[in-house]
Amino acid sequence: MFIHKLKNTILLYLLIFCFKRVISEDQVGIIGQYCSEGVSSDEGNTYQTNLNLLLSNLTLEAATTKFYNSSIGSGKNRIEGIFLCNGGYKAQVCSTCITIAAGQIQQNCPNDVQAIIWYGICMLRYSNRSIFSIEDDSVYRIFEYGPSDYKQFDQELRSSLTDLSNRVTVDNSQLAFENDIVFVQEFIGLVAYVECTPDLRRSDCKTCLQTGLNKFKMNGVQISTVVLPSCRLTYFYLNMGEGKGFSSSSIALTTVAAIAGISLILHLYLYLRKAKRRGKPTGLDEMESMENLHLQYNTIKAAADNFAPANKIGQGGFGVVYMGTLPDGQAIAVKRLVSQSGQGIREFKSEASLVAKLQHKNLVKLFGFCLDGEEKLLIYEFVANKSLDRYLYDSKKGAYLNWETRKKVVMGIARGLVYLHEDSRFRIIHRDLKPGNILLDADMNPKIADFGMAKLFGNDQTQGNTSRVAGTFGYMAPEYAATGHFSVKSDVFSFGVILLEVVSGRRNSVSIIEEDDENLLNYAWRLWKEGSIMELADPNIKEACSTTEVTRYIHIGLLSIQEDATRRPTMASIVSMMSNESIVLPPAKSPPAFPYRRNQSKRSDNSNAVFTAEVFTDVSVR
Repeated sequence: MFIHKLKNTILLYLLIFCFKRVISEDQVGIIGQYCSEGVSSDEGNTYQTNLNLLLSNLTLEAATTKFYNSSIGSGKNRIEGIFLCNGGYKAQVCSTCITIAAGQIQQNCPNDVQAIIWYGICMLRYSNRSIFSIEDDSVYRIFEYGPSDYKQFDQELRSSLTDLSNRVTVDNSQLAFENDIVFVQEFIGLVAYVECTPDLRRSDCKTCLQTGLNKFKMNGVQISTVVLPSCRLTYFYLNMGEGKGFSSSSIALTTVAAIAGISLILHLYLYLRKAKRRGKPTGLDEMESMENLHLQYNTIKAAADNFAPANKIGQGGFGVVYMGTLPDGQAIAVKRLVSQSGQGIREFKSEASLVAKLQHKNLVKLFGFCLDGEEKLLIYEFVANKSLDRYLYDSKKGAYLNWETRKKVVMGIARGLVYLHEDSRFRIIHRDLKPGNILLDADMNPKIADFGMAKLFGNDQTQGNTSRVAGTFGYMAPEYAATGHFSVKSDVFSFGVILLEVVSGRRNSVSIIEEDDENLLNYAWRLWKEGSIMELADPNIKEACSTTEVTRYIHIGLLSIQEDATRRPTMASIVSMMSNESIVLPPAKSPPAFPYRRNQSKRSDNSNAVFTAEVFTDVSVR
């Protein structure tokens, strides 16, 4: 009776409390993944394009459902995808997990035609063969944690999992899972959970669960889960005895997890284990523990040929960038900060610690750093084709940017921003996004660079204020320029400007001019209203581009530069809009007037920001 009351009381008072929270990436631990071992997509990249569209669609659907399957393409380029979220979580948590999974599966399995990624909260899978309603137990992963103190209960464990497997009801209209708590001793509870993808037949579900059950080692560990493409089984022991196992608060949390979805305890353990491995607190102090990234000054000096003028490839307000070659033949770009530059130790540490944490194909890679007396050096990968601005505004070089290349560039920038805003360990706002800070590799893939002005937040924080407005006039969102208020939507505004520049080949020239002068944004808006928007397109692409696509991209650009930040789409939505032509775009609104009216009192209550228009020329690799 006591146990029954305890379980129901905990469920009543804590089920609501515990599942209000939104899970961040740092708390969503990967249980396992499977990539098809280097099987590449087709040469024409059609499969990869279909995969991007599929993952975007799945991410959108995760906001409203916990199980979904979809397919894109036909023939050899057909791709099928499935996601499944644990039944006890709110839709917002499921959406977060699938968004993270979509980013990670592309990063971890970049050229594979089949992949699966499992988290405690969700599973995401895609394949170039049929996977709908087909039981698959061909691969599996096992996660274990805790001491092996429970071997005496192995028989009860097997019986409980078998009973749950037999009880699962499969119905494509609802999730297929069962869970229970069995007290194997007075103060020791066995919590078990099983689930299948609900598209299976009941017999196939039982087959998968039986296969998973056979994979368990039954060695008495405190917590374990086995995941397969079509199902999963999880258990843990809850020791409520005095001086053992969990505290009273952990009992409550764990019991709720058992009833509403066992994965919470999984990612809790993973989160604590990662925190233990990290040791030192996060933030700028983490710089001190980055010894593997610290490079010797003499090594970098020799690599850049003593910083010879012939090796200079860029210069800006914070210093000079040199090309170099490490002893192992690795080409590098060395950002050498001048002592009188605006970027001091704080900004230097900010950029180094930020970029070192970032791993995405559309972000420039940091190889290391050096602090030696007055010398502050950042060592990046060398990006062969330098920066985007060198192509956009030159009629001859602009010919290298055909329409397909321009689409690839803006999509890559967008995906890089989605990673910064939503998928990275921290939420990062760049604050100085412009073509000069977009580098192009040998294949014209874009890489976002120069994080000296970037701001880092926890995943539950989306905005901030500053009294030091810094960036490049013409790409700044109006609310940031006027009040110092910035958010992820500030980067969206900058992206919108870049998108219009990429389509038009024109610079958004904004200086101290008369207010009735027309800049690129106002020009685009005028053409849009007049119904002659194709006049905006760069002559280099007019003859060989899709009018429908160009018009859609301009429409997305106009949506991104709206004066009201709340009306601008998120970067994830922009990726979906560019990937899926079936998505209906909302009406565009007029862009803000330029130049910004700096004398008007639009400042936020907690900011005394005065617009200083600090314009930093490119310090990025060029």
